[in-house]
Amino acid sequence: MPIRAKLVHSVTLIAQPRNKHPMLKTSALKLGDYEIKNRGTFGLLWFTDFGEKFWEACTTVDEGAKIRLRESGFDEMNWSISFRFAGFKARLSAIKYKGFFGSPKNSLIELKIGTKNPNDLRMFLQALCSKFETPPWILNNWKKTETTIEMSKDDIIKSWSDAMGREITEEETKLKGWGSSLFASKPSTEVKIEEDDIEIFEDQDGVEIKMKIHGALEVEGNEYAIMSYVDNISSEFEIMMINRGRGNKVSYSNVENDELYEQLSEAAAHHLEANSAI
Repeated sequence: MPIRAKLVHSVTLIAQPRNKHPMLKTSALKLGDYEIKNRGTFGLLWFTDFGEKFWEACTTVDEGAKIRLRESGFDEMNWSISFRFAGFKARLSAIKYKGFFGSPKNSLIELKIGTKNPNDLRMFLQALCSKFETPPWILNNWKKTETTIEMSKDDIIKSWSDAMGREITEEETKLKGWGSSLFASKPSTEVKIEEDDIEIFEDQDGVEIKMKIHGALEVEGNEYAIMSYVDNISSEFEIMMINRGRGNKVSYSNVENDELYEQLSEAAAHHLEANSAI
């Protein structure tokens, strides 16, 4: 009698992490241990808020859930981790897909998950998504994502919708709390940052990176510059906080609040599209 292969229902989904914490020790993960460390650089990876919620969902349905590091790179944002729990097999892979600043907004997570029963898969994913205030399928930079992984916004949202067995509404594709009236593009005469100015930064290896300024946004009295990469013809852009010192000297710093960065990015995208800046 021929042996029939067991069918496995699997899906591949793309998610956006919004916080680098928790950070896990790679040495422990290689042994299948979940060990958190709050700070540090070497020997750690950014498991992120998405990874944390996923592991929480795994252990909710199976107290004996298994976790193990598959691979990790020098950059804390690049890693792959496998999971086994309650008849499921899954893999999370974090990929740095944009920018040169170390930030979760510059990475994506690919979730591959499968099990024998499609209903179990749908129920698990529905429960997983209920743990997020901002849906994981809302990405930071749709254009850059499409260039990198060749999936459009519609493709990514549809894959989540099909996997959960329910329609994702238009409202669920927008950031909570988003309101365009909160942000406004300011003329360069008011912000005193000339469009088409070039700023030079250095990455962690001392390599110079030239950024072109396309204008600024303002929220709650703080100013944020919209920048693109001079030597990169892609549509990628960065948002940097404008800091003013004595004599109106200008410096720039990262936007540490991920939710604010996402909102600023949405506003910047509208500004750039309206002005065909990139």
